[in-house]
Amino acid sequence: MKQVTNKDVAIIILNWNAYDDTFECLKSLEHLTYPYFHVFLVDNASQDGSFDKLQQDYNDGKFHLPITFIQTGANLGFAGGNNVAIREAHKQGYQYFWLLNNDTVVDPNALTPLVETLEKDKQVGIVGSKIYYYGTNKIWFAGGKVNTWTGTTKHIGIKEEDVGQYDEVKEVDYITGCSLCFRREVLETVGYMCEDYFLYYEETDWNVRSSNRGWKIIYQPSSVIYHKVSSSSGGERKSMPPYIAYYDVRNSFAMTRKVQKKCSHIRVSIALLSMIWNVIKKNIKIILLNEDKKILRGKLILKGFIDGINMRMGKLGE
Repeated sequence: MKQVTNKDVAIIILNWNAYDDTFECLKSLEHLTYPYFHVFLVDNASQDGSFDKLQQDYNDGKFHLPITFIQTGANLGFAGGNNVAIREAHKQGYQYFWLLNNDTVVDPNALTPLVETLEKDKQVGIVGSKIYYYGTNKIWFAGGKVNTWTGTTKHIGIKEEDVGQYDEVKEVDYITGCSLCFRREVLETVGYMCEDYFLYYEETDWNVRSSNRGWKIIYQPSSVIYHKVSSSSGGERKSMPPYIAYYDVRNSFAMTRKVQKKCSHIRVSIALLSMIWNVIKKNIKIILLNEDKKILRGKLILKGFIDGINMRMGKLGE
């Protein structure tokens, strides 16, 4: 094991039944201009053989970059899987960590400005990229906003063609876990991502907690990556399995309750009413138009609402 220096970045990628996406993501990392990094590829107990195949590819010399392979042995969710690799990298002494979705492709210069942002200002705890829909010039993420009255979140610039309108470095409310770079001290002052969410909103919760501890959250447009989400759907989950709707609804309510924990009853009531309206708007079309499993989807949305209100968290069915 090589000696870890202050310049080294632990790149953490979570795989779950997605060989093709993870392979392309890893290949794109070979072209990074920033030379000081090590990849931690963590697998959430994939059932399609993808993890074994990726390891074999590495042994066969198909990847020209350093990779540590970690098998969790169970599906621990987004936060749980990433936290396993973060703990290992932290133990090895890494100062910087870059969470990267496995369904992304990175620009060769994506990592350099992230590290430079952290090095320039020691109060910056988290920094993230400008993210495009894969293969387009259409923005998916240019920083995130959290409405503290309603607990709702929003991607700045989503679906907009990029004409330079989001080319300014700025402080934002949150950075998506799709491309999130942070310094070691955030772990030591804020802790790890909350694993109770299992899927969705865990990194938003973590951003809010980091901001509350005084860390700056920065959007860095010079770092560019491409994300394989449907440009036409805008991330509205139209073609995703019903269980996705459950986590989306439940965790949005749960995070709203956490954000509003110290607020007045009136403000909490406003937040919850707003969340109910947003859930109806987001999901009514899906239920009405998506004939496949729409009854199951509707039941899971209702269950997500009830569980979120009552803070029943963790993996669905456990």
